Amino acid sequence: MPGPESPLSVVHVVVTDAFAGVERYLCEVSNELAARGHRVVTIGGDRDRMRHELGSDIRNHPATGLVAGARALARVGHVDIVHAHMTAAEGAAWLARPLQRSPIVATRHFARDRGSSAVARGLATITSRAIACDIAISQFVADSISGPSVVIPNGVPDRDQAALDTATVVMLQRLEAEKATDVGIQAWARSGLAGQGWRLLVAGQGELHGSLVQLARDLGVAGSVEFVGYVADTDKLLSEATVFLAPGHLDGFGLSVVEAMAHGVPVVAARAGGHLETLAGDGLLFPPGDPAAAAEELVRLAHDPSLRRRAGAALRQRQQAQFSLPRHVDRLEEVYRWVGAGRRPDRR
Repeated sequence: MPGPESPLSVVHVVVTDAFAGVERYLCEVSNELAARGHRVVTIGGDRDRMRHELGSDIRNHPATGLVAGARALARVGHVDIVHAHMTAAEGAAWLARPLQRSPIVATRHFARDRGSSAVARGLATITSRAIACDIAISQFVADSISGPSVVIPNGVPDRDQAALDTATVVMLQRLEAEKATDVGIQAWARSGLAGQGWRLLVAGQGELHGSLVQLARDLGVAGSVEFVGYVADTDKLLSEATVFLAPGHLDGFGLSVVEAMAHGVPVVAARAGGHLETLAGDGLLFPPGDPAAAAEELVRLAHDPSLRRRAGAALRQRQQAQFSLPRHVDRLEEVYRWVGAGRRPDRR
């Protein structure tokens, strides 16, 4: 194992062909590690998007299934650390372990135990035994999963302050049930901001897209709600936002929320989950599942430019102090070196 100042060799594994929050996080962390002189390889994710987001010195190997991920890992050979993201990637690391033989750490991105089905949960009880350390992205996640973990909140790059001069509210999230996008659209309809020239941009993809479009029609706000689908340049989207809306109450961390904070965009969010840690007292929080309360907060921000500026600036300062990318990678490096040395990481 390299010494305290020596470069590390790290493989990040996510066994998907997608590009969403986890894959975006993986690219940002990999780029930061490479900038510090570490040797980084990535496995999985949408091939074109990964190649676009990763630095030129970071290789990416496609892997759209557990077996493909294991084969890619075996071809990489022994490294200092294999860092797995989500259950399938952990399975790939376990399957490749007889040939690969590298220590495995796993980031727990979701506030639930491993596996989304009975078969996956059964497999996870076996594969998780090979993991040297679980990293939880928030205390909420750590409290929601079984077994010990090291809490390392995610970090995002610092950004310039957004102008906050457009009449635009943004939701950036997967269109799945746990994200409560329907609550956000109901809040939008109750706010009456559509009649005052404001618009709601809903960015993201998911199985509920059709029903959410119909909901906007049923509530009479379809003309002011734009479903923009997958957005590659999230920084541009957020830099042009004036308010960010995060209605989900099960978010383990809320990467897009912290990205909005980095741009100094004020956030209206459900008072639950990871939002309590990321936003603390600087966000405008409403009871989960309460569109009327969410609407009140949207109206407050829309009608008070001074409040928008104060709330956004406070959130931006909080992101830079607590959720910066360098701070996050500092802690990852610490865990990598402890695990590589066969020691138990500090669970602070």
